[in-house]
Amino acid sequence: MMLAVRLVVTTILLFPLLQSTPPTFIRWSAQQLNERDAVLSSQIRSDGSARETLAEYGNPNGAHRFRFIRRDADGVPEQHAGIEDVVFVHSGAGTIVVGGNMIGQTGSNGEYTGTDIQDGTHYPVAAGDVIHLPADAPHRYLVPEGGHVTYVLVRMPVLNNPVVPEDAPVLNFQPPGFALWTDAELQRRHTVLTRQIRPDHSARETLADYGSPIRSHRFRYIHRDADGLPEIHDDIIDVVLITSGDGQLRVGGQMLNRRGSLGSGIDGGTTYPVAAGDVLHIPAKTPHGYLVPNGEHITYVLVRVPAFLP
Repeated sequence: MMLAVRLVVTTILLFPLLQSTPPTFIRWSAQQLNERDAVLSSQIRSDGSARETLAEYGNPNGAHRFRFIRRDADGVPEQHAGIEDVVFVHSGAGTIVVGGNMIGQTGSNGEYTGTDIQDGTHYPVAAGDVIHLPADAPHRYLVPEGGHVTYVLVRMPVLNNPVVPEDAPVLNFQPPGFALWTDAELQRRHTVLTRQIRPDHSARETLADYGSPIRSHRFRYIHRDADGLPEIHDDIIDVVLITSGDGQLRVGGQMLNRRGSLGSGIDGGTTYPVAAGDVLHIPAKTPHGYLVPNGEHITYVLVRVPAFLP
């Protein structure tokens, strides 16, 4: 009887989360993020931070959540057993401490906080940087006095039983799985890509591939000098940080002459402007294509997040 009651209570508690409507296409423009950053700066809590949820899929384990976080002081150490953090640093500068051992750990169900991190690795971070924090890695943000760090946080579910391909880039970071691509490094890589344009007027490189069989948990850097072929991904959510250039993105409608993940065009859909500093959320099963004006370009970091199926 008690087991049945617990099951009913659990179902009632989880039902609103599991039945929540998943987000559609979302564009958070650089200007909107600047405005939200200014608002957060006036809402700093006693722990020196302010935050808001940008989008939520209702995953009970906390993955598939998009947050915007500002820190005006050092953050509390965190550790997530079932979550990988993807971070786009929007403004400010500081240090991220990763790995080592959590001191004073408290929490449950894979979500932990602590009082400090011992023997972690320190990395400077600043606006324009892209970060991948592996699951179960202790981490915290350190902010210099009078400074701040504001970032978009994407909570990606942990990848179980990965099989990393032989051609995956070698990441020389500690702890294993951690990665940091600074704004300066992305600019250097962008210069290289402009010299490697293919016949389809694009160039690309894989920044990291963590070995998902559906090709999620993959970070790519893509440069386009002309319109791209329309794409659709049944099992993948595209999360995009535009690093340079400007153009448009057509989203929705019906894919024409689909072959695999590509098509010849999109019938209908809505066209949105996109530019440097924008962050995009493109849901699974959604046709989309980049449109680049003559003489212009779009360059972006693409993070492939597995689709959430309630």
